[in-house]
Amino acid sequence: MSQVRTSTFLLTAALFLGGIGFCAPAIAEDVPLEITADQALEWNQTARTYTARGNAKAQQGDFSVSGDTLTAAYEGKNNSTSDLNKVTAEGHVVILSGQAGKTDRAEGAKAVYDITGSVITLTGDSSSRSSRPQVTRGKDILVADEIKVFMNGQEMERAEAMGSVQISTGGEQKASGDKAIYTKATNIAELIGTVKIMQGYNWIEGDYAKMNLTTKVSTITGQKNRPRVKGIFYPSSGKKK
Repeated sequence: MSQVRTSTFLLTAALFLGGIGFCAPAIAEDVPLEITADQALEWNQTARTYTARGNAKAQQGDFSVSGDTLTAAYEGKNNSTSDLNKVTAEGHVVILSGQAGKTDRAEGAKAVYDITGSVITLTGDSSSRSSRPQVTRGKDILVADEIKVFMNGQEMERAEAMGSVQISTGGEQKASGDKAIYTKATNIAELIGTVKIMQGYNWIEGDYAKMNLTTKVSTITGQKNRPRVKGIFYPSSGKKK
Protein backbone atom coordinates (compact mmCIF):
# COMPACT_ATOMS: atom_id res chain seq x y z
CA MET A 1 0.00 0.00 0.00
CA SER A 2 1.24 3.49 -0.85
CA GLN A 3 0.32 6.45 1.33
CA VAL A 4 0.78 10.18 0.78
CA ARG A 5 0.21 12.79 3.49
CA THR A 6 -0.42 16.40 2.55
CA SER A 7 -3.09 19.11 2.91
CA THR A 8 -4.16 19.32 -0.75
CA PHE A 9 -4.17 16.85 -3.62
CA LEU A 10 -4.73 17.68 -7.28
CA LEU A 11 -5.46 14.54 -9.32
CA THR A 12 -5.48 15.18 -13.03
CA ALA A 13 -7.84 13.89 -15.68
CA ALA A 14 -5.38 11.16 -16.57
CA LEU A 15 -6.07 9.49 -13.21
CA PHE A 16 -9.78 10.06 -12.64
CA LEU A 17 -11.82 11.40 -15.52
CA GLY A 18 -11.74 8.21 -17.52
CA GLY A 19 -13.99 6.45 -15.03
CA ILE A 20 -15.56 8.75 -12.52
CA GLY A 21 -18.35 10.10 -14.72
CA PHE A 22 -18.68 13.45 -12.92
CA CYS A 23 -18.01 15.43 -16.08
CA ALA A 24 -20.97 16.95 -17.91
CA PRO A 25 -20.79 17.30 -21.72
CA ALA A 26 -20.31 21.07 -21.38
CA ILE A 27 -17.18 20.61 -19.23
CA ALA A 28 -13.89 20.30 -21.06
CA GLU A 29 -12.31 16.86 -20.85
CA ASP A 30 -9.08 18.29 -19.39
CA VAL A 31 -10.83 19.75 -16.33
CA PRO A 32 -9.31 17.90 -13.37
CA LEU A 33 -11.00 16.45 -10.34
CA GLU A 34 -9.45 18.13 -7.29
CA ILE A 35 -9.41 16.27 -4.00
CA THR A 36 -8.48 18.03 -0.78
CA ALA A 37 -8.13 16.54 2.70
CA ASP A 38 -6.66 17.51 6.05
CA GLN A 39 -4.97 14.22 6.95
CA ALA A 40 -4.00 11.75 4.23
CA LEU A 41 -4.56 10.24 0.80
CA GLU A 42 -4.10 6.47 0.72
CA TRP A 43 -3.68 4.37 -2.40
CA ASN A 44 -4.31 0.71 -1.58
CA GLN A 45 -3.24 -1.26 -4.62
CA THR A 46 -4.43 -4.57 -3.12
CA ALA A 47 -7.95 -3.31 -2.41
CA ARG A 48 -7.89 -1.11 -5.53
CA THR A 49 -9.00 2.00 -3.66
CA TYR A 50 -8.02 5.62 -3.13
CA THR A 51 -9.07 7.02 0.27
CA ALA A 52 -8.91 10.66 1.38
CA ARG A 53 -9.26 11.23 5.11
CA GLY A 54 -10.07 14.26 7.24
CA ASN A 55 -12.56 16.84 5.94
CA ALA A 56 -12.19 15.33 2.47
CA LYS A 57 -13.66 16.98 -0.61
CA ALA A 58 -13.78 16.08 -4.30
CA GLN A 59 -14.56 18.96 -6.67
CA GLN A 60 -14.98 19.04 -10.43
CA GLY A 61 -16.66 21.95 -12.15
CA ASP A 62 -19.99 22.65 -10.44
CA PHE A 63 -20.17 19.24 -8.73
CA SER A 64 -18.63 18.39 -5.35
CA VAL A 65 -18.77 15.66 -2.71
CA SER A 66 -17.43 16.15 0.80
CA GLY A 67 -17.29 14.03 3.94
CA ASP A 68 -15.02 12.90 6.75
CA THR A 69 -13.62 10.28 4.37
CA LEU A 70 -13.90 9.65 0.62
CA THR A 71 -13.06 6.27 -0.90
CA ALA A 72 -12.88 5.69 -4.65
CA ALA A 73 -12.79 2.08 -5.86
CA TYR A 74 -11.53 1.04 -9.29
CA GLU A 75 -11.82 -2.24 -11.21
CA GLY A 76 -8.19 -2.45 -12.29
CA LYS A 77 -8.87 -4.06 -15.66
CA ASN A 78 -5.75 -4.32 -17.83
CA ASN A 79 -3.78 -2.81 -14.92
CA SER A 80 -5.71 0.43 -15.22
CA THR A 81 -6.07 2.63 -12.10
CA SER A 82 -8.58 5.06 -13.63
CA ASP A 83 -11.58 2.78 -14.29
CA LEU A 84 -13.45 3.87 -11.17
CA ASN A 85 -16.79 2.19 -10.46
CA LYS A 86 -17.76 3.47 -7.01
CA VAL A 87 -17.16 6.43 -4.72
CA THR A 88 -18.16 6.21 -1.05
CA ALA A 89 -18.36 9.25 1.24
CA GLU A 90 -18.85 8.77 4.99
CA GLY A 91 -19.44 11.18 7.85
CA HIS A 92 -21.17 14.57 7.46
CA VAL A 93 -21.65 14.03 3.73
CA VAL A 94 -22.62 17.03 1.57
CA ILE A 95 -23.15 16.86 -2.20
CA LEU A 96 -23.51 20.08 -4.19
CA SER A 97 -24.57 20.33 -7.82
CA GLY A 98 -25.18 23.43 -9.95
CA GLN A 99 -23.91 26.98 -10.28
CA ALA A 100 -23.97 29.50 -7.43
CA GLY A 101 -27.49 30.60 -6.64
CA LYS A 102 -28.97 27.50 -8.35
CA THR A 103 -27.39 24.81 -6.24
CA ASP A 104 -29.01 21.48 -5.38
CA ARG A 105 -27.80 20.09 -2.07
CA ALA A 106 -27.90 16.55 -0.69
CA GLU A 107 -26.84 15.52 2.80
CA GLY A 108 -26.50 12.31 4.77
CA ALA A 109 -24.29 10.24 7.04
CA LYS A 110 -23.18 8.13 4.07
CA ALA A 111 -23.34 8.35 0.28
CA VAL A 112 -22.48 5.60 -2.21
CA TYR A 113 -22.05 6.73 -5.82
CA ASP A 114 -22.55 3.90 -8.33
CA ILE A 115 -20.67 5.46 -11.22
CA THR A 116 -21.79 2.93 -13.82
CA GLY A 117 -25.47 3.48 -13.00
CA SER A 118 -25.07 7.21 -12.25
CA VAL A 119 -26.94 6.75 -8.95
CA ILE A 120 -26.07 8.14 -5.53
CA THR A 121 -27.61 6.36 -2.52
CA LEU A 122 -27.87 8.49 0.63
CA THR A 123 -28.48 7.05 4.08
CA GLY A 124 -28.43 8.41 7.61
CA ASP A 125 -27.11 7.25 10.95
CA SER A 126 -29.32 4.40 12.18
CA SER A 127 -28.68 5.42 15.79
CA SER A 128 -29.98 8.96 15.26
CA ARG A 129 -33.37 9.79 13.74
CA SER A 130 -32.30 13.43 13.31
CA SER A 131 -29.50 12.49 10.89
CA ARG A 132 -31.76 11.22 8.10
CA PRO A 133 -30.64 12.08 4.56
CA GLN A 134 -32.19 15.03 2.76
CA VAL A 135 -32.17 16.80 -0.60
CA THR A 136 -32.67 20.57 -0.74
CA ARG A 137 -33.55 22.70 -3.75
CA GLY A 138 -34.25 26.34 -2.90
CA LYS A 139 -36.80 26.30 -0.07
CA ASP A 140 -38.02 22.78 -0.87
CA ILE A 141 -36.68 19.97 1.33
CA LEU A 142 -37.07 16.20 0.88
CA VAL A 143 -36.25 13.97 3.89
CA ALA A 144 -36.47 10.16 4.14
CA ASP A 145 -34.79 7.06 5.54
CA GLU A 146 -33.05 6.48 2.20
CA ILE A 147 -32.77 8.68 -0.90
CA LYS A 148 -31.48 7.67 -4.32
CA VAL A 149 -30.31 10.55 -6.51
CA PHE A 150 -30.10 9.87 -10.24
CA MET A 151 -27.43 11.96 -11.98
CA ASN A 152 -27.18 13.31 -15.51
CA GLY A 153 -23.58 14.44 -15.81
CA GLN A 154 -23.10 16.93 -13.00
CA GLU A 155 -26.82 17.54 -12.51
CA MET A 156 -29.19 15.88 -10.05
CA GLU A 157 -31.95 14.77 -12.40
CA ARG A 158 -34.33 12.76 -10.19
CA ALA A 159 -34.66 11.61 -6.61
CA GLU A 160 -36.47 8.60 -5.17
CA ALA A 161 -37.08 8.59 -1.42
CA MET A 162 -38.16 5.63 0.70
CA GLY A 163 -39.27 5.31 4.31
CA SER A 164 -41.19 7.93 6.34
CA VAL A 165 -40.88 10.54 3.59
CA GLN A 166 -41.38 14.21 4.46
CA ILE A 167 -41.53 17.17 2.08
CA SER A 168 -41.62 20.82 3.16
CA THR A 169 -42.00 23.81 0.85
CA GLY A 170 -40.60 26.87 2.54
CA GLY A 171 -42.88 26.52 5.55
CA GLU A 172 -46.03 26.90 3.41
CA GLN A 173 -46.90 23.24 3.05
CA LYS A 174 -45.79 19.94 4.53
CA ALA A 175 -46.43 16.48 3.17
CA SER A 176 -45.65 12.91 4.18
CA GLY A 177 -45.87 9.44 2.64
CA ASP A 178 -44.20 6.06 2.37
CA LYS A 179 -42.37 6.84 -0.87
CA ALA A 180 -41.68 9.88 -3.06
CA ILE A 181 -40.38 10.50 -6.57
CA TYR A 182 -39.08 13.98 -7.41
CA THR A 183 -38.36 15.01 -11.02
CA LYS A 184 -36.27 18.15 -11.43
CA ALA A 185 -37.33 18.92 -15.03
CA THR A 186 -40.99 19.31 -14.03
CA ASN A 187 -40.38 20.27 -10.38
CA ILE A 188 -43.07 17.75 -9.43
CA ALA A 189 -43.01 15.44 -6.41
CA GLU A 190 -45.16 12.31 -6.35
CA LEU A 191 -46.04 10.81 -2.97
CA ILE A 192 -47.15 7.19 -2.70
CA GLY A 193 -48.70 5.36 0.24
CA THR A 194 -50.28 6.81 3.43
CA VAL A 195 -50.14 10.31 2.01
CA LYS A 196 -50.96 13.41 4.04
CA ILE A 197 -50.57 17.05 2.96
CA MET A 198 -50.82 19.78 5.59
CA GLN A 199 -50.99 23.55 5.48
CA GLY A 200 -51.48 25.13 8.86
CA TYR A 201 -54.23 23.17 10.59
CA ASN A 202 -55.83 22.11 7.28
CA TRP A 203 -54.95 18.74 5.80
CA ILE A 204 -55.91 16.21 3.14
CA GLU A 205 -55.05 12.52 2.95
CA GLY A 206 -55.15 9.63 0.49
CA ASP A 207 -52.89 7.05 -1.12
CA TYR A 208 -51.29 9.11 -3.90
CA ALA A 209 -50.47 12.80 -4.38
CA LYS A 210 -48.86 14.91 -7.08
CA MET A 211 -47.30 18.14 -5.80
CA ASN A 212 -46.30 20.80 -8.33
CA LEU A 213 -43.69 22.74 -6.39
CA THR A 214 -43.70 25.56 -8.96
CA THR A 215 -47.44 26.28 -9.15
CA LYS A 216 -48.08 25.13 -5.53
CA VAL A 217 -50.96 22.96 -6.79
CA SER A 218 -51.33 19.56 -5.12
CA THR A 219 -53.71 16.80 -6.23
CA ILE A 220 -54.43 13.83 -3.97
CA THR A 221 -56.27 10.65 -4.96
CA GLY A 222 -57.07 7.21 -3.60
CA GLN A 223 -56.35 3.77 -5.01
CA LYS A 224 -58.63 0.95 -6.16
CA ASN A 225 -58.79 -0.64 -2.74
CA ARG A 226 -59.21 2.74 -0.99
CA PRO A 227 -60.75 5.09 -3.57
CA ARG A 228 -61.94 7.82 -1.19
CA VAL A 229 -59.85 10.75 -0.01
CA LYS A 230 -60.35 12.92 3.06
CA GLY A 231 -59.79 16.55 3.95
CA ILE A 232 -60.19 18.60 7.13
CA PHE A 233 -60.42 22.39 6.79
CA TYR A 234 -60.91 25.31 9.18
CA PRO A 235 -62.27 28.09 6.93
CA SER A 236 -63.25 30.60 9.65
CA SER A 237 -60.15 31.31 11.66
CA GLY A 238 -57.68 28.89 10.12
CA LYS A 239 -57.07 27.54 13.59
CA LYS A 240 -57.85 24.21 15.09
CA LYS A 241 -60.80 24.27 17.45
